Amino acid sequence: MTVGVPSNPVLVTPPRPARSVRRTSHIDIEPAAAGGLVLSGAARDLRTLDDETQVVASAEVRADVDGAMTLVDLTATPADARVAGLVGRRVAAGFRAAVDAALPDARDAAAPLYLLLDDLPVAVVISGYARLYSGAIAPEHVDAGQVKADICAGWRSDATMMVALRTERRLPVPVGPPAGRLEPDDDPLAWHHIGALAPGAMRRRRLVEVTEGAPHQVYAMFRDSHVDEAGSETVLHEYVVTATLDPATLVLSGCRAQPRVLPWTECPEAAASAGRLDGHRAADVRRLVSRELRGITTCTHLNDLLRSLGGLGALVALLP
Repeated sequence: MTVGVPSNPVLVTPPRPARSVRRTSHIDIEPAAAGGLVLSGAARDLRTLDDETQVVASAEVRADVDGAMTLVDLTATPADARVAGLVGRRVAAGFRAAVDAALPDARDAAAPLYLLLDDLPVAVVISGYARLYSGAIAPEHVDAGQVKADICAGWRSDATMMVALRTERRLPVPVGPPAGRLEPDDDPLAWHHIGALAPGAMRRRRLVEVTEGAPHQVYAMFRDSHVDEAGSETVLHEYVVTATLDPATLVLSGCRAQPRVLPWTECPEAAASAGRLDGHRAADVRRLVSRELRGITTCTHLNDLLRSLGGLGALVALLP
């Protein structure tokens, strides 16, 4: 564990309020043969009324990616024939634009399937940590000249990680705190079903919830975790975001990010970037994040959580 970094993971997620809609999702990232990956996950929208709980939408995906990060197979549940058009693409820059073009209605509706497909490139990015933990990437064999600096607060040119890479010719290996269950014991519906994570694999979990009110209350969080060969799960990245949402205009305000677990000393400096969503409509958040939240004042992982707030309009439409 790096000294001076946030290391206070959420022990259990808050109970579901009445008259709320909660979206939960996860993507599991498992190493496969020849440097490939198996990416599998699920998402669910759950409406909680005063005296009833309803699953209003759900989806699952499984993606097989080869060692060149090319998508070689993709299945979705419920089935959608259009996802076949994504096969053959690299799950990297440009993949999200391809998803938008292939499933424009799912994008516009902020459907659970769209969320899962949108998360696939991020899953590929964080899979590098699993290779680092397993020894498939030796810390001393990482070429500093091939690592792109200044893409976020933690990867600043003068930050802990990049300095160590240049001066010590090795990539520090961050090991976070133990991961708790997140699911409350007294609420089996708080999350959709998520099975055990295999040793050597990583997982991204995400939660976005909106509660009816004047204004609506928004709670969101995500966690990236890794399970070592002994079966111990530790947290690599975790943020909580809170905000309020105007019921009539769907404009965000009071958007605040709380770092819970991060790998590098400089990472928490990015938390202030969440406030840049204030005054913007939820429907404009994805575009705002992709165009304006860049560089050393931001965090690529926090940006992904903020992007998910772009689906708040769809969740608000499900409120009673």
